[in-house]
Amino acid sequence: MANLTITELTRDGKEARAYIFAEKVFSSDRSSEFATDNGLFTAHTITVGSKEYKGTKTKKQIKEIGDAILDLKDAPRGQKTLQITGKYVGKQNSQTLPVTSLIKSEEFGGQPPGGDKENKGIKFEKDLEADLVTILNGKKATGPYASQAKKIIDACSKKIGSPATKVIPMGALNQKRPIASAGDQLYISPKEHSKHGEKLTDITLEHANGKLSYLSLKFSSTLTFMNAGVGTAFPADQMKAKKIKTPMGKAIIKTFGLDEKMFCDVFNEYGTGKRFPTVNAKIDAMKLKKFLQSAIGSGYWMVHGMEGNRIYFWEMSGRLNPQFANVTGSVEIQYGGKQGNGKRIDIVFSNSYYDFKINIRNKQSGTYPSHIMCDYKSKPATGKELL
Repeated sequence: MANLTITELTRDGKEARAYIFAEKVFSSDRSSEFATDNGLFTAHTITVGSKEYKGTKTKKQIKEIGDAILDLKDAPRGQKTLQITGKYVGKQNSQTLPVTSLIKSEEFGGQPPGGDKENKGIKFEKDLEADLVTILNGKKATGPYASQAKKIIDACSKKIGSPATKVIPMGALNQKRPIASAGDQLYISPKEHSKHGEKLTDITLEHANGKLSYLSLKFSSTLTFMNAGVGTAFPADQMKAKKIKTPMGKAIIKTFGLDEKMFCDVFNEYGTGKRFPTVNAKIDAMKLKKFLQSAIGSGYWMVHGMEGNRIYFWEMSGRLNPQFANVTGSVEIQYGGKQGNGKRIDIVFSNSYYDFKINIRNKQSGTYPSHIMCDYKSKPATGKELL
């Protein structure tokens, strides 16, 4: 098994691990024992850089220790140290170990001993569904998301104006949202953003008045609004000729302000070592906005699960959809990806609510584009709440 590192605790999207690390030593809610190559180690002290933390800690103080661990990400090399002090189980002498002596256990994203790790997204969906069902059956939920499930039910019931009565699992349907174009306007089908909630739902709550609340569940550091196939949009012969003729391919190139020749060359010359530039795109802002409105969708609730049994929760309302899809500032095209020599095009831009990255790449062991994806990171302006 791999060993833990400061990077594993502080990298983007995995920040919860820093707080889990602090909780293991100072919170009774977690085991204070760490797995190491030399056996179990019980810790009572954490040293972050030159500062030592020991003794009883409140929840607020534990959070501050987690914050201090996250600050190591940008600390000077000589100050970037993280250690724990305690004893190996069965031994009397106290020892201090660097974080790299600890095994990357399941709590920190590692593999369980002797078996494969269960898909975290599927587990998140099953656990949350179970707690929702228990609560709607009038029982006390005791699962990992008991308190969050109650808050979700309360928020949805308040929005609908009617109590939730039933949980309907929908994730297994994996409903498709293909990419489409009308002339040179690109969109994710269905074209109306208000119709995407029923497509994106993983768990649906039915209310006493017959109305439905749609919950879209995510569990990942990198989240994706859409993932659509585009293989037929970029035939190999057209890519080699550096002239895209399909309506879909032309709409994609126009929507994102791509240089057609350079776009084709990224894939034609992949593997030759050639590096391509990163440039600021000239885009039709309204075309891009309309595409994003359908890619984002509306009429559902975003339920973003994270490590440490944490959930961010916010409404993807029709009222806010146009604002969510506004593009402010420059649009950066990374031909060949960030390093310039990859088999991909990344299009990066932001607004007050999200950081977006559109990527066009091959996901099927071929050369030419097979998929287009819209990854994102949410910002506080979305109104997201940590449940």
